[in-house]
Amino acid sequence: MEILFEDRGMILRSGNTVSLIVADLHLGFEEELSEEKGVHFPLQDANILDRIACLVDKYSASKLYIIGDVKHTILTDIPYNWDIVPKFMTTLDEIIDTTIIPGNHDGDLEPLLPRSVSIADVRGTMVGEKSERVGLLHGHAWPDPVLLDASRVVIGHSHPAVSRIRMVSSPELGRIERRRFAGSIPVILQSNLNKNCVRRAMGMLEIDNDASGNLITLPSFNQLVMGLAINNSQSKMQGPFFDNGCVNLTDSEVFSTEGIFLGTVGWMRERFNEMIKSKPSRD
Repeated sequence: MEILFEDRGMILRSGNTVSLIVADLHLGFEEELSEEKGVHFPLQDANILDRIACLVDKYSASKLYIIGDVKHTILTDIPYNWDIVPKFMTTLDEIIDTTIIPGNHDGDLEPLLPRSVSIADVRGTMVGEKSERVGLLHGHAWPDPVLLDASRVVIGHSHPAVSRIRMVSSPELGRIERRRFAGSIPVILQSNLNKNCVRRAMGMLEIDNDASGNLITLPSFNQLVMGLAINNSQSKMQGPFFDNGCVNLTDSEVFSTEGIFLGTVGWMRERFNEMIKSKPSRD
């Protein structure tokens, strides 16, 4: 099995099958930004389709898995959903065979989808062959117990990112430097998953020789979604794996969306705290 990362997505090559996995499209998020913040961005559906098509073509992927939150609004009866989502999903299914594992924003999603698009159980599904199987789910709900047979589970939901701060000069204010928020960078997390912790929480028997697994958390595929700043010690990842202590977030490894190792969450939090606590120079 080969795993690659590119453009916020994950490419999984198992045998002769290449699958593309993306999370949290949040179609319609720009509408919320416009209504609540007064900030206007172009609709993201065409951009998302183009990026998926590029990845499909580059890696000859035959299967796409969207692991939750296709739409942004939890309710379906929103004009944007009916105007955009059916056309988006029809076009997407013409590009690649598509399966959706529903997320917490995907209530009543089925009426918006063409019949050719498959919807898996909210508790996830397995992909890959035999010993190379990988479990996929959104991450807001407990998994199907069969997913714990896999050594690796992939989720979305929390939109991990790294917050940046930079120093800027403000001589007109009598200060040489001031701290400024410089945006967020989406990242991928790889964590040790205590599968027996999950089994206990789900009322299952523990398995001594199958206690450790690997959990991959993908960022939102929507470029407008900034994400959760995992380098801020006040930030908490969401979902039952994290809420029940089945994952040690501090020890989790952080990777860029191209798969470059950036450090552990604990190391990044130490560096971030040092920057926050340091005093800017003054005249």
